[in-house]
Amino acid sequence: MNTLHPNLNGRMAPLLAWIGCLTVTCAVSADVPTYRVEVVAPYAVTTTLRGASEAGHMVGDQVLTGQGRAFVATQVDGLAILPLPDGYDASTALDVNRFGVVVGAVATSSPFDGGEPAVWTPDGNGGYDVQIPEQFTSLPSPLGELTISGGMAVAINDAGIIAGWSRFQGFQGGPTTLFSLNGPPIDARELGFEATVRDLSNGNELVGGSLRLDLDTGTVTDLGVPPPSQPGGIHFTHVIAFAVNDHGETVVAANLATSSTNWLTYTHRDGTGFAPLDPSQLPYVFVGFYDNNNRGDVSATGGVLFADEGVLTTGYDGLLDPIDGHWDTLIGFIANNRRVYTTAIDNDSGGNALVVLIPDSVFSDGFESGTTMAWDTIVRPGIDAWHE
Repeated sequence: MNTLHPNLNGRMAPLLAWIGCLTVTCAVSADVPTYRVEVVAPYAVTTTLRGASEAGHMVGDQVLTGQGRAFVATQVDGLAILPLPDGYDASTALDVNRFGVVVGAVATSSPFDGGEPAVWTPDGNGGYDVQIPEQFTSLPSPLGELTISGGMAVAINDAGIIAGWSRFQGFQGGPTTLFSLNGPPIDARELGFEATVRDLSNGNELVGGSLRLDLDTGTVTDLGVPPPSQPGGIHFTHVIAFAVNDHGETVVAANLATSSTNWLTYTHRDGTGFAPLDPSQLPYVFVGFYDNNNRGDVSATGGVLFADEGVLTTGYDGLLDPIDGHWDTLIGFIANNRRVYTTAIDNDSGGNALVVLIPDSVFSDGFESGTTMAWDTIVRPGIDAWHE
């Protein structure tokens, strides 16, 4: 089964540059990349990709013997199932940084319904150590002080900052939490972040709901909502920011004020505000997939934007080298060098695989995908600074 999880892991070209250029044919004529497909790992069980790193790590979970199990995969090492702590039976991996440190959750049943935040760190011998970071005992809530019963680690950046949330006992969610491998957790509400975290940038910014928090300055920005698409048009009720790049540019799902929930994909940047990713996009009943890179490229439900060229395409299939035309790819995570990490079906064989789409031109943003660095070489100001 070929699945890519909705993302719970730019410099925007002027809107007029890409209105009307919504087809793959238009994209090719504008010199956007041609991609070749390289298989990272084939699979024959239900596999969900949930995150990727600039170094080429891919993380998610596979269903094995009825339980979800977290994995990490690279082109060099293939796919490896991550270890469980004693007493746990299931896990998921939600994000990974360029040093291969993976975050997610472990559980006795479903990590999403009753898990504990978890961090997997490379052990230096080709394997991983797993650790459950320190958690709160209880936290204030609108109903008074409530016991905390687990949670999830959702995102990690290259500085080692770990963001997630803590679960109020009896509920399916709770406040955004900054976890640490060597210190107590921090309630992000104390920093003014009253939202559920969805992403964390290497610029040390958290996003979730309509909020963006700069951890370096303590500044919270409310993005608001997009204006109606036309005078007298339907208003938006709220947005959920799902992705943020290192320049603070975000990709959001914006909810239309209709009788049923309908979502459109928008981008937001300071100074110019909101812009629809695809002006002709039809509203979706459910939120979709959202990712962006430091170039301003966006890979999301609604289309793939190549910012420098001002081109929007419907996906990656029409950009594949003809020799790889038998692959059917899904929207995936787009790196700073425009490599795309995703899942795909080989229509010739019927097989599924984790794949990386490699552009025909090299785009560097200070780091080349496919290289590796050791976790123990990191200078970690990051989250540890909060505990000094």
